[in-house]
Amino acid sequence: MDAMTFGVLVAAAAALLAWFAILGALMRATRTPRIERGVPTGNFGPESPAVVDFITGEFRLCDEAASATLLDLAARRIVTIEEVGPELSLVRVRRNADTAGLTRYEHMVLAHVHKLATADGVVATGALAEGARHLGGWWKKFAKAVRDETRAAGLSQARWQPWHRTLLTIAAVVPALGVGALFAIAEPATDGDPFGGFVAGVFVTIAVLVAVQEKINGERGTEAGAQAAGRWLGVQEHLGTGRFAEQPAAGVTIWGRALAYAAALGLAERAVVSLPIGTAADDGKAWSDFGGMWHLVHVRYHGRGPWGRIVWGYSAWAGIGRGLFAALIMAGPTFIVAIVLSAFLGFPGDPVRFAVLFAAVLAAGPIALAVLDLGGHATVRGQVVRQRQFVKKRNDENVTYRYWIGIDDGRARITHAYGIDEKTWNTLAEGDIVEARVGKRLGWIYDVRVVTPSRHRPAADPQGQADLTSQ
Repeated sequence: MDAMTFGVLVAAAAALLAWFAILGALMRATRTPRIERGVPTGNFGPESPAVVDFITGEFRLCDEAASATLLDLAARRIVTIEEVGPELSLVRVRRNADTAGLTRYEHMVLAHVHKLATADGVVATGALAEGARHLGGWWKKFAKAVRDETRAAGLSQARWQPWHRTLLTIAAVVPALGVGALFAIAEPATDGDPFGGFVAGVFVTIAVLVAVQEKINGERGTEAGAQAAGRWLGVQEHLGTGRFAEQPAAGVTIWGRALAYAAALGLAERAVVSLPIGTAADDGKAWSDFGGMWHLVHVRYHGRGPWGRIVWGYSAWAGIGRGLFAALIMAGPTFIVAIVLSAFLGFPGDPVRFAVLFAAVLAAGPIALAVLDLGGHATVRGQVVRQRQFVKKRNDENVTYRYWIGIDDGRARITHAYGIDEKTWNTLAEGDIVEARVGKRLGWIYDVRVVTPSRHRPAADPQGQADLTSQ
């Protein structure tokens, strides 16, 4: 390394250190003021449970905020929560409830409940994770609405003000020029373009440093926000003497808003877990109201018996192919094992014949099931409770999937999801009432008709569906 290169390297490193020193100084200057825990008190302030969750969670929204919001709506008689059995609680939307004063995020929670509810306005608490929504997008909108209210109340603000961003961006230019110079010096050694290397080094460095400063740009509390957080930590200490952790969601009828605030403060785990609004729906468990009563359905993505994990979810012809392929794969190892057994035990006498016979028996099972499916299909009528795609094969260029539809026919609490082609899969939605022609032995949907479209479908979705056929 020559002296010029070394000098540029030292200058670039010093400029980077200086930029990080400026960043550290601004981080220290923009910290949330110290939060002092207030005296224990049972007096609630004007903040909603979601805002309380936000300011007491280091000005970040925690998972229980949506559940606490629903509990608060119940405490305010916008909805009711009823425990009707040891494993079933219901949320009931009250008709003609006054919703004029609700905040944007409270409207989001109520709209989600409305969308899931049956015609009589009832939804099982466990079913609150259901519904055709992009949970990540929904949660971001919910969190932004809570943050906006916190800012409007003067309790928080963005960490970086415009002049902070301007200072950090301008300061990033100096180390970027140094890194660009290093790139330009290195380019001639590889017969490259020095100017192109310089420009690339500058832009890459600025992009990285700006990304770092934006990653740190979270929400910080104001003096008022720190005081409010301390006061609510005092409420947390007061509520912590109660037994809120054991209370079900229906306990809001007795405890009122105290249970909602306990949930926001992390003290009502049982109630929060039973109201999974901010939780993604479980692949293997689904809530269905097919037949008129909410119930839990367990979804399996394989069939019964020894062949259930190998050929289930395939068409008849694909099942025959998989059976033959499995026999071909096992023929070689079986032949080797047969030779070893024959040498030491004298059985089998003819290893080749034994391997062929074993392969034939192995292929006979799925082929027999496939032939039975070819001979006739069964009709299944029920509600689509799960619509899933799982990775089948992944390579550098693309990913292929297997597509599944779980149908609750109301006869059992365990349903084995059916395989289906991608085109038909895309036309269905969870909550659709369908009639499907399926292969009962291999679990493949040959065609399906939507009898009643799901209430989860967006309004723009067509309300009538023709017969959908997969070949």
